[in-house]
Amino acid sequence: MLFDVNCYLGAWPFSLVPEMNAEQLARHLDRAGVDCAAVSPLGAVFQPEPMPANRALFAALRGKRRFIPLPVVNPALANWKEQLEECAAAPGVRAVRLYPNYHDYRLTRRTLLPFVDALEHHRLRLVITARIEDERHRYFALRIKGVPVADLTAFLKANPRTVPLVTGLSVTEAIQLASGTENFLADISYQENIELAAMLRGKLSSSRLMFGTLTPLVSAAAQSGKLCAPDFSAAERRRIASTNAVRFFSGPHADRR
Repeated sequence: MLFDVNCYLGAWPFSLVPEMNAEQLARHLDRAGVDCAAVSPLGAVFQPEPMPANRALFAALRGKRRFIPLPVVNPALANWKEQLEECAAAPGVRAVRLYPNYHDYRLTRRTLLPFVDALEHHRLRLVITARIEDERHRYFALRIKGVPVADLTAFLKANPRTVPLVTGLSVTEAIQLASGTENFLADISYQENIELAAMLRGKLSSSRLMFGTLTPLVSAAAQSGKLCAPDFSAAERRRIASTNAVRFFSGPHADRR
């Protein structure tokens, strides 16, 4: 079983990748052997308020049991409580996603303290997006960098009971973050190295890693190939492929490691 924790619907303005609807996304993931996916709206990245894109996501995924809607909340906006309440009430929502760098706020801002409390109240998990696309490949005028490891570390230390999934970390960033904190999980969508298992072993265990494809911006089939690396044991593959994601998206906000 493959559970994709980093998947999107919508258009990306700086890519030639065609926009897919939910049915097309399902067929695309089928070809890569992906059984289910947590899906976020790309439209929420650049729009001034994320809820229109979230509502479109809820409508597109309604009745499609293989997909878990993963809506976006912007805690830098004055109406973040209303955003969170609407997302929490939507069918199938078990977590919300943040885009700190694209929405121009830092994880160290004090507004995030009541936001984290509200997440726990609604029993929602948290997904933090470190990056969506490789900075080296993006449109030249879009000067947005990945979320700094120092900011992630400060957030995790300020919220020790929160165990977010951080998507888009490079291997180096994941190891650096793991050296100072333990209360986070990471996907492997940006962890590119033929010796990935060896690099992570002893620094970030397979119980804290999840499979992500970054569909539609990256080939889902290429991402699934990472799990074929001979250095991963069968048990490690199972944990990364699905076990950790099932636990994350089915459990409450509080850590159950």
